Amino acid sequence: MRLLRASYLARSLPWLCWGPVARLRSAVSAGRWGFRRRNVGYGSYIDPGVQIFGFEQVFVGSHSTISEDTLLNASRRPTGRDKIVIGNNCHIGRRNYFSTGGLISIGDYGFTGVDCHFLGCGHEFKSPWKPYISTGLTAGAPIVIETNCWLTTSVTVHEGVTIGRGSVIGARSTVLEDIPPFSVAVGNPCKVVKRYDFRCNAWIDIGRWSAELEELVPDEASYLETLRASHPELGKSLHAASRRFGSLR
Repeated sequence: MRLLRASYLARSLPWLCWGPVARLRSAVSAGRWGFRRRNVGYGSYIDPGVQIFGFEQVFVGSHSTISEDTLLNASRRPTGRDKIVIGNNCHIGRRNYFSTGGLISIGDYGFTGVDCHFLGCGHEFKSPWKPYISTGLTAGAPIVIETNCWLTTSVTVHEGVTIGRGSVIGARSTVLEDIPPFSVAVGNPCKVVKRYDFRCNAWIDIGRWSAELEELVPDEASYLETLRASHPELGKSLHAASRRFGSLR
């Protein structure tokens, strides 16, 4: 009864978002829609406005935030093994949409802005004589977002795409093909315009990129190890995640 009262208080008084009330709200919200604690790492916040289809196939790491009005859809897929995996120290922005076609994987330190979409599968449309809403889903293909990628605002990622570690995808981009590591890519369709030069530690135009520079790109394991050593735990941006935490001056 005390837990229910505290949960009601946390929802009814949104300005009381600090200290023990905030911690309790975080714990309660992660389980409010049947989302099981074994699927969520320590210190993560799943907003009550998040909707989950197939919660047994959704996994969230530690110290991550899933913002309000996000839909995670991993239920009743053709492969039967579909998963949505979100790593540690991630921030998934408001109104994101995940529809898996085998796997959608967001690596550690993943950061998405509002209205990002991950389209891992779709509906069959072999015949226009059938209502497309009733034709069932395609098998689709995995989407992999490697360590420390930033998808800015209204980015759409299609099935079968890998976005390499350390990359930034510009606003309203549509990603149809793989993006190499440490890239800045923009547009519809999305194209790489810059890569990070580890020789001079600066972003350079893609026209200056060379095979010699490619050899200096760190592998994902060593890159992740370096990030974990310098930033083992990031604070959660709760105000950005939910209106329940009120406004800022």
